[in-house]
Amino acid sequence: MMEDRRRFFRLDDEVVLDFQTLSREDVAAWRESHQQQRDELAQLEQDIGSQISQLRTQNPAIARLLELFNQKINTLGANHLPGGARDLSATEARTRINLSACGMAFHTHEDVNAEDHLLLHMQLKPSNTELSLTGKVISIEKARSPEEANLVRIDFHDLKEAEQEVLIQHLFQLQNRHLKLRSEDSANDE
Repeated sequence: MMEDRRRFFRLDDEVVLDFQTLSREDVAAWRESHQQQRDELAQLEQDIGSQISQLRTQNPAIARLLELFNQKINTLGANHLPGGARDLSATEARTRINLSACGMAFHTHEDVNAEDHLLLHMQLKPSNTELSLTGKVISIEKARSPEEANLVRIDFHDLKEAEQEVLIQHLFQLQNRHLKLRSEDSANDE
């Protein structure tokens, strides 16, 4: 497990996030009922992202247009997912997280305990890609006062290759945006 965490870099990000605590049995039942749809959607998102990345070097304007269309489809599709999926885009309440391709950390006032199993619903920005993942709480740093939030660290469980690839592509794009902003800021300072 430690080797996985070291293999992937972590970045601070803002996502729309909702989560709930599940029993082990609920996690297994959820995985079984959503597996095929999750696999298909994650594979499509991976394929789209890969093609857009290849196109970006040849024609950045068309690549950007396709990214925008994909974001629009993801936003519209989130409102029509079967199985009672949440409409995360309706709230647009963003949560600061520290994200990697194998886990995440976030602050919450919710009552969460070490070893809890969570069902996490995330909407990545700006693509509006929605992921529903399961994870296990690996540690909690309790807040020093009631006004502060606890820091919860999660390892994703049973992450499919396509889901992990979506996270990796998202992190890569996030890092590119940060580098571009930093480059523009240093150019403006000169």
